[in-house]
Amino acid sequence: MNNIPIDFVAGSHGHFLEITLNIFFGITEKFNPFTPLGTSHITNSNYLKNKVFQAKHWSELCPDQIQNVPKLISICFKHDDLLLLSSVSLLRAGDFNLDNNQLENDTYNKLNNKFYKGTLDLILKSYPFLNVDEKNSSIPRNVLREFYKFGFANPNINGYWIKQQEMQYSHNTKVFYFEFSNVYDIDKFVAAIKKLELFVGMKFNFCDDFFNLHSQFLSTIAYITHKQQCDQIVQAVIEHQDLTFTNLTLFQESYINGQLENHYRKEMPFHNLNYFTSTKDMLQYIMTEAPAL
Repeated sequence: MNNIPIDFVAGSHGHFLEITLNIFFGITEKFNPFTPLGTSHITNSNYLKNKVFQAKHWSELCPDQIQNVPKLISICFKHDDLLLLSSVSLLRAGDFNLDNNQLENDTYNKLNNKFYKGTLDLILKSYPFLNVDEKNSSIPRNVLREFYKFGFANPNINGYWIKQQEMQYSHNTKVFYFEFSNVYDIDKFVAAIKKLELFVGMKFNFCDDFFNLHSQFLSTIAYITHKQQCDQIVQAVIEHQDLTFTNLTLFQESYINGQLENHYRKEMPFHNLNYFTSTKDMLQYIMTEAPAL
C-alpha cells in the first residue's frame, strides 16, 4: 500500500491521528505515544519503519513532496475552532510547553523559535514602542491581548486560518478532509474513521484499546471548554446579565474582546493590564467609555 500523507497545521493533532490510524488499521504494533505534555510524539524504530500514514506539515515545509500523490488526508478546521487550536498549538508545537496565560513573561525568548518567530516579528512591528530583546524579554499582557484580539475578531486574518488556506492540492490527488473538531467527540471521531475506511479500503479495529487511547488523549487537553465559557460571557453581556468570572487565559480575553467589538462596534480597552472580572463592568465600559470603531 502506498504511503498516505496527513497534512495539518501545527496543533491540529496530526500526529495523534497518524498513530491512531497506523495502530488500529493493523499496520503497526500498539504502544503509548504520549509525552508528559500530552503530545503524540513518542515513536519507535519499528513504528517509523512500517507506518503507512505519515503526518507532517507537508504544505508548509515540503509542498513539492505531496504533488500528485494518489491519496492524502488533510485535517481541516473552522473559524469556531480557532480559540482551541491557538491554545493547543502554542502549548504543544515543538513540545515547547508555552502556556498562553503566561506569555507575557519572557515573551521574546518563548516566541523566538522556528514555530513562532514570524509571530514575534509581527508583534514587534505592530507595536514599535516595545523595547524587547533577549534580556528585556517580556511583553505586557495588554499588548498581547490586543495583538491576538484581531485574529479572533476577524478569523480570515488569523495566522492559523491563513496557513490552512495555503493547503492546496493537485487535482490528481484524492483528498479526505478530516475535521479537527471531530477528534474531541468520540462519536464523531468514530463516524469520521468509518468514512476513512472506505477512502483507504481498509478495516479499522474499534477495540477497547482504541477507546482507551482516545480517552487518554482527551485527558491531556486543558482548553476544551474555553470557547464555551467565552461565549457564555459574551452572551451575558449582550443580554445584560450579571456574571462574574476569574482566571481567564490571555487568549480567552483576546477572543472575548474581539467578539464584543464585533457586536457593539466599540473598542475594548487597550491599556489595562488587568482584565474585567464581571459582565457588569464590561457593559458599563461599553456603554459609557468605549470609543467607536
